[in-house]
Amino acid sequence: MSKVYLVGAGPGDPDLITLKGLKLIEQCDCIIYDRLSSYELLSHTSNDCEKIYVGKEPGRHYRKQEEINEIIVDAAGRHDIVVRLKGGDPFVFGRGGEEIEKLIDNDIAYEVVPGITSAIAVPLNAGIPVTHREVARSFHVITGHRKDDELLEEIDFANLADTEGTLIFLMGLSNLSTIVKGLIDNGKPHYTPAAVISEGTTVYEKTVRGTLSDIVSKVREEGIKSPAVIVIGDTAAKNYHYDEYSDKATSFDKKDDEKIVGVTATASLYRKISDTFAKEGVKTALLCDMEVVLDKEAIDSLKGIVVGDGIKEYTWILFTSRNAVTLFFEMLLKERIDYRVLSGVKFAVLGEGTKQALGRYGFSADFIPSKYTLRTLCCEFENVVNVNDKILIPRAKQGSEELKEWKDRWKAKSTVIEIYDVRGRKTEHFKHLKCMSHLVFASASGVTAFMNELKERDISIPSDIKKVCIGEVTSSRLKNYGECIDAVSSVQSVDGLLRAIKDL
Repeated sequence: MSKVYLVGAGPGDPDLITLKGLKLIEQCDCIIYDRLSSYELLSHTSNDCEKIYVGKEPGRHYRKQEEINEIIVDAAGRHDIVVRLKGGDPFVFGRGGEEIEKLIDNDIAYEVVPGITSAIAVPLNAGIPVTHREVARSFHVITGHRKDDELLEEIDFANLADTEGTLIFLMGLSNLSTIVKGLIDNGKPHYTPAAVISEGTTVYEKTVRGTLSDIVSKVREEGIKSPAVIVIGDTAAKNYHYDEYSDKATSFDKKDDEKIVGVTATASLYRKISDTFAKEGVKTALLCDMEVVLDKEAIDSLKGIVVGDGIKEYTWILFTSRNAVTLFFEMLLKERIDYRVLSGVKFAVLGEGTKQALGRYGFSADFIPSKYTLRTLCCEFENVVNVNDKILIPRAKQGSEELKEWKDRWKAKSTVIEIYDVRGRKTEHFKHLKCMSHLVFASASGVTAFMNELKERDISIPSDIKKVCIGEVTSSRLKNYGECIDAVSSVQSVDGLLRAIKDL
């Protein structure tokens, strides 16, 4: 029986999702997500999980709510576990109730998994408590816009102006002047502290502080954009952030000046990059998500070799990417193929990351080139193999043509099977390209996908952004587009990329 889980994604930082929500994302067959849910959470889905974007943007609705409801019902008819990922908490202005009513009408099982609402988490992250025993014993959350763009006159500003406690408006940035005027006209002192936090808990978070008398002009001057949380009340004057009181730390309000590294990589690799860089205080954003797409016919051909006696003909398996390693061994595990069929095979790998991927399955590399470049691999491997060898090469469709040229020069026979393709798509972070200090490219196919996105929008990479590539193949692809490369990691691994950026 299928079941739909309405999962709260939290306020923006992917680390703020609940453990239960994350487990469901890892297990689900289909995930339906919108622009307010953190894109990085998709990296935790399985390779065969169906991903459906139903995001809505202010003034430009990608999907109407009624259509989203139908999409959820349709997904439940095709999958066992469906996750409807919603920004914040499903029931805090998230229209989760409407989606549940549709599920009930269609007799579909469901469960709601709470999420951390931005109403509390975003002010907290900016150092603003929503309650404080001395100045605010309550807080009130109000929607800053009405259904179908109705006017805000229906909001009881008189009651709100007289209410003790902190006022928190969600989705109200476009109506900020109306909100401020409504409160002042109904008696709220013009000197009441106010704050607006844009894109809270993300790497782009920006906070503007003031009072009701000047907050509108300050927000306009700073170019604050949605999504934003508006906080009005005495607690908005508080700034409980450690950086404000530490001589060793940067002021929280200078947070927007910190460097952000934009990354083009597969979701799984990005997760490793993000975690590794974060330990060094480097912030990252996934600009272009590279999705690994299996070629089922090629996988079947590979399976036919491994399952039958064909594998006994091969003396080497050559991997040039961690994706190829992962897909090869996932195929063995899925088909329950005993690893001992590989007892007569040696492994050659290109790069530290590929070596590490092989090691996770319990195998050591028998050959690694002295330099992690494809040309070095091809030259040195030529001296290792002989006429009695046969090499199996599972690889990507967009792999370098250089390998195809070199394999014909080896004394050994080779079988190349292109088992996967890598296709890219921009994420919500792409609109923040100008905020990046560095761009990191983790594959040649990622370069192609990224440059295609630029071409489609008729924009170019800002001249002050430094470009870093994971290896020579990737850097060569970027050079073909007329771009200068600032650094190439000498070791093709996440640590190598981090060292390259540090050296810059």
